[in-house]
Amino acid sequence: MERQGKEIFAAGLGCAIADSSFNTFATACTKLQLHKEYYKPSTVSQCLRQTALEDGFIRGLALPGLQATVLRSFTYVGFRIGLYPSVKRAVSGENKTPRLKDKIIAGCITGGIGSALFCPIDIVRLTCQADAGTISNGVMMTGLRKGKAPRFPKNVFLSLLTIARSSGVKGLYKGASPTIARATFLSAGQLASYDSLKEFAREKLSGGEENAALHVVCSVLSGLIAQSIVQPFDVMRSYFMAVDNASLKSMAKLARVEGFGWFYRGYLAALCRQGPIMLIQMPLIEHIRVSIGVGYM
Repeated sequence: MERQGKEIFAAGLGCAIADSSFNTFATACTKLQLHKEYYKPSTVSQCLRQTALEDGFIRGLALPGLQATVLRSFTYVGFRIGLYPSVKRAVSGENKTPRLKDKIIAGCITGGIGSALFCPIDIVRLTCQADAGTISNGVMMTGLRKGKAPRFPKNVFLSLLTIARSSGVKGLYKGASPTIARATFLSAGQLASYDSLKEFAREKLSGGEENAALHVVCSVLSGLIAQSIVQPFDVMRSYFMAVDNASLKSMAKLARVEGFGWFYRGYLAALCRQGPIMLIQMPLIEHIRVSIGVGYM
C-alpha cells in the first residue's frame, strides 16, 4: 500500500499544479457550457474579455473554484491516475503484458470509482465558477447569475457542509450520473491512449528510453483524444450541477433547439485548457514518480 500511496500523491501533486495553473480556462469553459440566457459571450475570447473587464482577470477567471480544483486534484484525479498502474496490472495479470483492452478497463475502473467517491467536490467547483462575479449587498452584479445571490460560501468545506445540510446526500450527488460517465470515459481515453502511445514511441522511436519530450507529446495527444470523447458528458455535467432546476426535459429542449452542437458547447475553451494542462500534467507526474522512487507509469 505504500507504493500506491506514493503513486496517488505523485498524481495528485502533478495534477494540482497543472489544473490550478489553467483554472482560467476551466472557468471560461463552465460559463460557455451553461444556458445562453445567463451569459452573452459565445466564444472563448469574448468570454475571457467580458469577464476580465467586469471582474478582473484574477478575481473573475483565475480564482473561482480554485480551492475546489486543488482539492479535486489530490482526491479524484490522484485516485484515477495514481491507481491506474496497479489496477492495470491486476486486470492483465502480474506476469502478462497489458493489452489495450486491459488499459481501457483499468482506466474505466479508476475513473468511475474515483468520480463516484469525490463527485461532491465537482459540484462545488462548477457552482463556484458559475457564480463567479462581483457581489454587492449579497447579490451578483456581474456574471452568469447577475441579479441572484451566490449559492455557496467561498470555502470548499463550508460549501460541502451547506449542501449536506440543505439537500442531504442527494444534493451532494446532483448530476452524478453524467459526471461518473464523463470520468469513466475520460480516464479510459486519456490513460489508455497515453500508455499505448508512450509504449509505441518508446519502442519504435526512442530505443526503449523514456524522456520528457516523449512524455509531453504522448500527454498532449492523449488529452486531445480524451476531451473529444468526453465533451458531451462535460456539458451535461456542468448543466446538471450548476443550473438551478436542471432536468432531462429542459436539457432535451435545449438540445432540440441547438442540435448536436449543444453537446459541444465550450469545446474550444476545453481544448484551450486541456492542451496546456497536458503539456505539463503527465510529464510532471512522471518526474514526481521517479523522484519518490516508484518509477515511470
